[in-house]
Amino acid sequence: MAKKNAKKDAEGEKGAAVVKDEGEGNEAEEAEDEIAEGRREPMQVEIGDFVKVKQMLDESTVSAVLTLDYDENHYWDNVKLLLMVVACAFAMVAQFYPMPFPESRPLLGICCAAYFVASTVLQGIVTYIEQDTIMLTHAKNRQTAEKEGLRIRTTFPRFQYDYTVVVEKAETKNGPSVSQTYLITKYFTEDGWFDAEGFEEDVTKQVQQFEAKKFNKTL
Repeated sequence: MAKKNAKKDAEGEKGAAVVKDEGEGNEAEEAEDEIAEGRREPMQVEIGDFVKVKQMLDESTVSAVLTLDYDENHYWDNVKLLLMVVACAFAMVAQFYPMPFPESRPLLGICCAAYFVASTVLQGIVTYIEQDTIMLTHAKNRQTAEKEGLRIRTTFPRFQYDYTVVVEKAETKNGPSVSQTYLITKYFTEDGWFDAEGFEEDVTKQVQQFEAKKFNKTL
């Protein structure tokens, strides 16, 4: 009798193990299916970290615009990279050029001046040209009647929960635009989980409103 009970217990444990393995296998398959379908993993951030929160919102804003068949314009990014390369090149020449001091004074003066100029121009681009711009695009599909792309600007004041997105033409200054302020508590839980898909859907609607020329700000 004891042997039969022991045998039944062993068979029960084996069956439970099989069911557990099947359950784990199903969970793994579901996870693989989600990855195959392109679903993104949920993102979490500390709500008090305003820099990180804005970074996540900016990235989602850019992602939403790209889903509408816009190509990002990297012109000013390339200019900034070129300036940084030039500044670093002058710094390396000043540091490693095989000329003894004090004979190298004129060379050091030229390198320092060139580094200062490149750094000043770079800071000027960030301060006066880009300002609060997070994205520039080419014209949609590059084949539309609209020759200009979009300029996407965002603001997120410290210690506030209002994130503002402004959509306007890339080259037209003080032109019509669509401005929308989003309360981030609508997209972040108390634990910091971010509803990226819901936020991107709302940003997409804002861009489509601009495409339909339903402006809410005309200067």
